Amino acid sequence: MKADFAAHQAGSDCSRALFGQPLAALCGEAGTLPRPIQELVDILHQRGPSTEGIFRRSDRGTALQKLKEDLDRGADVDLANQPVILLAALLKDFLRSIPGKLLVVGLYEDWMQAMERPSKEARVEALKVVAEKLPAAHLLLLQRLISLLQSIGHHVSTSRMTASNLAICLGPNLLGPPDEDLLPLEAMLKVTEKVKLLVEFLIENGSDILGEEMAVQMSPEPMGRCTELPLGKEHGPAGEADVEHQAKAFLDAPASLLILQRAAGGDAVVGAESAEVWQLHERCDNVS
Repeated sequence: MKADFAAHQAGSDCSRALFGQPLAALCGEAGTLPRPIQELVDILHQRGPSTEGIFRRSDRGTALQKLKEDLDRGADVDLANQPVILLAALLKDFLRSIPGKLLVVGLYEDWMQAMERPSKEARVEALKVVAEKLPAAHLLLLQRLISLLQSIGHHVSTSRMTASNLAICLGPNLLGPPDEDLLPLEAMLKVTEKVKLLVEFLIENGSDILGEEMAVQMSPEPMGRCTELPLGKEHGPAGEADVEHQAKAFLDAPASLLILQRAAGGDAVVGAESAEVWQLHERCDNVS
């Protein structure tokens, strides 16, 4: 692998803005994640698995904007005392701001072709080859992110977030085709479905694809599907965040799939996986 997973331990100091910057510039010659991002991921590792609806519940209000501004100007922010839901939203915003996306838009076809292999074993081997093409900084953060998502998925009884749920919430932030802003609705839905399946597969097979270094300790409870808790009834340990703000932040896909779907009359859902994606979008949007 281009990146050594153990290299993240120290975390690099960062004197530049965090959001919207190339990862290679943020990681620098030391090859470590910026200290605030390393700290953010570590905190979510500790508290995320016990937080219901993490990454599905969100907060896009003034608190998130202020936190981003403070980090961008290099302020000493006490992340450990921030609500978990706010920190999850912060990580999603950071991922969304990476130029060219974490999985690299130029590798979109490579990822998709790897997922078309006929067996799980063949897909794993093909995805390993694509992962090797990632810039070192992207691979490092991907390892850390997938490890985090595995941990949350393995504690599905408390997080209520399966690998599928997590892939729906984070997929659009991680990958898209180079021309996604020009795609019509039906094509966008197909892309969303394919990316969701890719991210779900990465979560479920991360150690085999990205290296044994990022394996998480398995809990007795297998990662799988569960009966979802309606978003309006979630009461995670992060506290009672404003549900209206949480719900309105979920849709991160470019050009808002929700707006496009409604403009098309709500009928253009492509395939079973797209229907599943859309149902989760609708659940989040209907909470007020």
